[in-house]
Amino acid sequence: MTAFVVGAAFLMAAVALLAQALFADPVQRVAKRRLAGTAARTEPLWRTLYRSLVTGVDRVLKSRGWVPFRASELELADVRRPLGVVVTWVAGAAIVMFLAGTLLGRSPVEGVLLALLAPLLAKVTLRVRTNRRRRAFAQQLDPTLRVVASALRAGQSLPMALSSVAADAVSPMAEEMTRIINENRLGRDLVEAMRESADRMESEDLEWFAGAVQVQRDAGGNLNDIIDTVAETIRERAEIREKIRANASEGKASAWVLMALPIALGVAYSVLNPGYMDPLFITAVGRFLLVVSSALYVAAFFWMRAIVNFKV
Repeated sequence: MTAFVVGAAFLMAAVALLAQALFADPVQRVAKRRLAGTAARTEPLWRTLYRSLVTGVDRVLKSRGWVPFRASELELADVRRPLGVVVTWVAGAAIVMFLAGTLLGRSPVEGVLLALLAPLLAKVTLRVRTNRRRRAFAQQLDPTLRVVASALRAGQSLPMALSSVAADAVSPMAEEMTRIINENRLGRDLVEAMRESADRMESEDLEWFAGAVQVQRDAGGNLNDIIDTVAETIRERAEIREKIRANASEGKASAWVLMALPIALGVAYSVLNPGYMDPLFITAVGRFLLVVSSALYVAAFFWMRAIVNFKV
């Protein structure tokens, strides 16, 4: 019972570490002692050790040339912590989950399997946050283009209209419009900047808008009417997309339940009856069945995802 309590505590600590790495606000760039104007004070030992650890992780990542999380991946997920900090927290969560799995399952093998969930959960969380930001961007695009069309009718140029939208919009539209405007001010073509943003956010609608602006440049015409037509098309596509997503939501929920059920049962058996799952890991037949079932599990995941995911 004591091992179970300690293992559960380690598991909750690992979840807290992952949440701290991915969801917490970034560390302040200016020290408080500088803002207060007081004399420099000695830094706590734990902060010095933590800073040294993050610096060492950064040095190792740069020397190997491989990173578990790309900078663009963190940016798309709106994670504002540096890469070294994220990797350090995820590694700490993996160590804590290894200890929790060893105590709960009384086997280092189960500890290793549980530790591997830390980077996997981090990757899944980043993917979920990225998809959520892309869906929010797609929903914001139609009203944004209408505001741009109104600004053009008021006499503003297209860069000025986009700048006004960037100042008043909310995330993630504000960040993307600000990036487009800043790149244009640095000398990059506006259409190219919009197309790169469309590729980053996987937005065919923004790609259409950039193409419409390019056609208007080459052939002329009323940009206001073009934007209104594009916005109307985007709104109709969004309505169809939402209907399809609503109809497929039940299938997606069923798929998640079916995928989570084997893992939940395995964890429950290991906790309620320690040693019950040991033949699956220590015998040749059990390992063979584990490998085959894992392969079928992965194949079922991609199969169900292909069934319930629709592209409009």
